[in-house]
Amino acid sequence: MTPTPYLMIGNSVHNQDLYYVTRFLAPDQFLYLRSGDEEILMVPEMELGRARKESRISDIRTTADYRVIEKLKQYGRDRAQSRIISELLHDEGATEVNVPHNFPVFLADELRDDGFKIIPVQSPVTEFRSVKTGKEIEWVKKAQICCEAAMHSAIDLIRRAEIRRSVLMDPDSDQPLTSERVRTVIERALLDCGCESEGTIVAGGKGAADPHNAGRGTLRADESIVIDIFPRLKMERYYADMTRTVARGSPSRALSEMYAAVLDAQTAALRVVREGASGEEVHDAACGVFEDAGYRKLFIHSTGHGVGLDVHETPHIGVGGEMLKAGNVITVEPGLYDPDIGGIRIEDMVVVTKSGCKNLTTIGKGFLV
Repeated sequence: MTPTPYLMIGNSVHNQDLYYVTRFLAPDQFLYLRSGDEEILMVPEMELGRARKESRISDIRTTADYRVIEKLKQYGRDRAQSRIISELLHDEGATEVNVPHNFPVFLADELRDDGFKIIPVQSPVTEFRSVKTGKEIEWVKKAQICCEAAMHSAIDLIRRAEIRRSVLMDPDSDQPLTSERVRTVIERALLDCGCESEGTIVAGGKGAADPHNAGRGTLRADESIVIDIFPRLKMERYYADMTRTVARGSPSRALSEMYAAVLDAQTAALRVVREGASGEEVHDAACGVFEDAGYRKLFIHSTGHGVGLDVHETPHIGVGGEMLKAGNVITVEPGLYDPDIGGIRIEDMVVVTKSGCKNLTTIGKGFLV
């Protein structure tokens, strides 16, 4: 039985499934159709030359082949698009087509009006993407090397800071050291390494008790500082992800005990990672440590996630998490968050293997710097 054709439309800068199947990066909308063993790429005429050079698809067509200018004049932009797709599907002998859940509703309605059966499905590409090839793992490793260089720069800056009246002082300016200043050092290191970054976290004190708080203002001695860096390679498009929590000075016993518990929880979770274990089992291992230590209510997120063309992708390492497969790249990042004293998170990125995992994160996990 011939499988139902699968259709995607979008731009591959923001749609990583589309980039994955075509290996063509474009900010403007284009179309991908898989029909049996045949794959078709349809792009604007101006992108034809680049698509032929860069895409992995051999059957490349343009909207000009389907008289796009005439259709625009006759039907307007939205209807012209549906007419072009209708002609393509008729050419391929398709009467029904699977589309991803985020397929445009108005376009699905137009195609249904043209007599096609449009079936929203869970994207099969997401599952393919979750298991990385050797080449993809090398790209993730490359991003991680850059990530660690940036982390070293950040931690070194904090280590060199003088403590003055409980405030960390920037060693390069004799001004108070701020989250913004540390973040700038991180982002410069990433740019120098061929990466881009957005949303880097440098959160100190009580601000670190909010897991996604980017951090702002003066950093202080004796408080935890959560540093979460997740860069993407500009050329290859793959992400890395890691978190370290550090403190300068003499953090409280409560913070130090929280740090020890997070480290124990991560160690326990990493022991569970292997092909055939579920993301939920990994999460449960971390939760068990926190439960025994009396911290369970302070752990307020999942234990990790897949990493690749998106910084958060399948598999999910938490409640309901999928079965792990060799070649998955995942994070293991338990954390504790007490709004009265701050937060602690430690995150490593690993490759799942048949018997365990290979840790791609090499930076140490000391709390005091």
